[in-house]
This record gives sequence, C-alpha cells and structure tokens, in this order.
Amino acid sequence: MAISNEEWNAGRTLDTIEGRILLILKVNQNPLNIGGIVSGLGYNVKIKDLGSFISGVAGYWIVQNALNKLVKEGTVEARTIKQPIGEQVYYKAV
Repeated sequence: MAISNEEWNAGRTLDTIEGRILLILKVNQNPLNIGGIVSGLGYNVKIKDLGSFISGVAGYWIVQNALNKLVKEGTVEARTIKQPIGEQVYYKAV
C-alpha cells in the first residue's frame, strides 16, 4: 500500500492517531478543543453507562497524549483560551 509524499516527509502515516489528528486540524483551519478533535475522529462521546464512561475517558486520554506529542514535536500549537466559565485549551496545526 502506498503513502503520500506528505506522509513520507512527516515520518508517519495518516493511520496513526497523531496523523489523523493532524489531518483534522489542517482540514478545519480553525483551532479546535479536544472535544472537537474527538468528535472529528468519529468517536461517540455520549455516556450511557459505566462502560461508555470508562471508554470515553480512555479515548480522551489517548487523544490528549497524542496532542501532547504533536505539540512537543512542533506540528501543533496549543493555546489556553479564557472563556466565560473558565479556560480551555485549543489546538491548531502549524
């Protein structure tokens, strides 16, 4: 299976969670919070029972770790934005 030159140059395929997140941020062009990214990945974030709560927390944890990795390598920028009910971190592809 072939990969694009962009994937080659980035050193990862779009199949990784980091690659999928980066693609979502590039396509949207507007900064997204973790909820928008999780939704863009196609994850269902509705809590129906304890099992869905646990899988939701695990999903957010996986996405947060991937975002931290992307920020550390400099392909994504994170910024804390003050909102009426507190602060929230938004992410943007560099």
